[in-house]
Amino acid sequence: MIIAFKNNPEGVLLACFELLENPNSDLIFAKNIDDLKRKLSFSGIDDGVKTLGFRPTANCTELISKLLGKRKGAMFKGDPGIERYVDLTLRNSRCNPAEFVNFLCSCKENADALYIGKTLTGKKYYNYMGEVARSYHQLCMFSRPDFVNGILSVRIDSPHRIGDMFCRWLSGKNPDVPIVVIEKENAWVGNGRYIGLDHFTHISSSFVENLSFSRETNEVDDLWDIYYDSQMISNRRNKKHAKKVQPKVSSSISKMSYRDRYKIERGIANCTLDNFT
Repeated sequence: MIIAFKNNPEGVLLACFELLENPNSDLIFAKNIDDLKRKLSFSGIDDGVKTLGFRPTANCTELISKLLGKRKGAMFKGDPGIERYVDLTLRNSRCNPAEFVNFLCSCKENADALYIGKTLTGKKYYNYMGEVARSYHQLCMFSRPDFVNGILSVRIDSPHRIGDMFCRWLSGKNPDVPIVVIEKENAWVGNGRYIGLDHFTHISSSFVENLSFSRETNEVDDLWDIYYDSQMISNRRNKKHAKKVQPKVSSSISKMSYRDRYKIERGIANCTLDNFT
C-alpha cells in the first residue's frame, strides 16, 4: 500500500497512525493534491494509494496526544510544544517528511524523545526545528516593512517556508492596514478584508502590484494628533527617555511615527482639550 500525505502537520500525523497499522507501506508526500497527482502519474502508480491530510478533518492536538502522549518535563525553557515542534520542523527546507514520519513513529508514546536527541535522527530534526525558529524570530526583529500603494509590504528571503507565519504575526501587530509578505514567487496577504480579499490569502507575487489601499480621510491620524497634543504635560516631558522609546531610525515606518518623532525633537504646539471636543 502507498500512504500519500500532505506535507503539513495534520498530514504527517495521520500518516504516522496509518504507518503504525501498516508498517510495510511506502510513503509519498506532496504540497497539494495537484502535486500528488503529478508524482503518482510520474511513478505510474494507480491503485492502492491512501491519501491523508489534503482535506482538513482532524484535530492536530488530539492526534499528537494519542500518538506521543504528554511531555514529562521541558529540557530547555525555550523549547516549543509538540505541535509547534512538528510545524516548525516541517517548514525547514532540508526536512524529509517521509523520514520525519518514521521518526515520529519511533517516538510513539514518548514525547520527550523529540527533544533529548538520543539518536542522530532525533538530533537532526531538533536542530531543524531550532533553525526555523531562529529564522522566524530574526524576521520579526529585523525586517523593515514599508508602505507601497497604501499596503504595508515586505520582501523576505528565507531558506525555510515561514512567509505565512511572518504574515500572520505582522497582521496581528498591524490590524488596521492590509499586509503583504512577498517570498520569491509567493505572496501572503493579511487583513485582506481592506482590499476585497479573504482575511488571509495566498497569491502569486506578480499579482501584488495590482493591489492598493487608501483611506478616504486621515481622521484617525488627525484625531491622534489632537489627543496627543492636548494630553501632553510639558513639565513632565522627558526628552531623553522619549528618544529611547521612539528612536529616529523608526520614524520611517509610518507617517504617524514620523510625526511622533517630530514632536519629540521639536516640541508640541499649543493645544487644549477644547480642540479635541
